[in-house]
Amino acid sequence: MAGEHRANITWSQALAERGLPTAREMRDPAWVDPDTPKADEGWSLICRFEAPPREQGNPSSAVVRFLADDAPHDRLRAGATLRLYERATGQYASVAILD
Repeated sequence: MAGEHRANITWSQALAERGLPTAREMRDPAWVDPDTPKADEGWSLICRFEAPPREQGNPSSAVVRFLADDAPHDRLRAGATLRLYERATGQYASVAILD
C-alpha cells in the first residue's frame, strides 16, 4: 500500500517489563521528532507486524503508515523518528523509519 514504510519500534522499558503487545496491528497517536507530544495533537499511526511484538522482542519490526490523508506523510522517510504513544504505560516508544 502507498505510504507504507518499514520501521523498527523500540518499546519503553516499562512496556518491555509489563509485556509487549500481542496484536498484529495497532493504531495509536504518534509525533514526528522533534515535535513535542501534546494531548490534542499528533497523528494516528497504523503499525502492522508480521509477528506480534511479544514474539519478536524489543525492538520489533513493523510496516507503518499514517491513517489520515492530511497527515504529514512527507515526514515519514528514511532516518526519521517518531514517538509512539504506549496506551499500557502512558510512555512513548521510538519508531525509526527505515525506508
